[in-house]
Amino acid sequence: MLKHRLFNVLIAIVLMLALALTVREAIATTAIASGTDSVITCKSLPSRYSLHTEYVKEAGMRVAYTEDGPTGVDGGLIYLLSAYRTCAR
Repeated sequence: MLKHRLFNVLIAIVLMLALALTVREAIATTAIASGTDSVITCKSLPSRYSLHTEYVKEAGMRVAYTEDGPTGVDGGLIYLLSAYRTCAR
């Protein structure tokens, strides 16, 4: 009987821990998604006409640049182009 009760308590603790971690991650995701710093204003984007590629000898490949610098870091070009799409609406 004691083993059965101990097993039930252990299962309850594990379920509470899993629920607490899920709630913590949901709150963190909401805080990131609703932050005002993550909102892009269309006026802050570089000009579409400044998009160009340059050959970087050190890397041995072409890198996309804007007037503000390289855009290929961590998917920056894809993010930039998707931001332009939302500004066109």
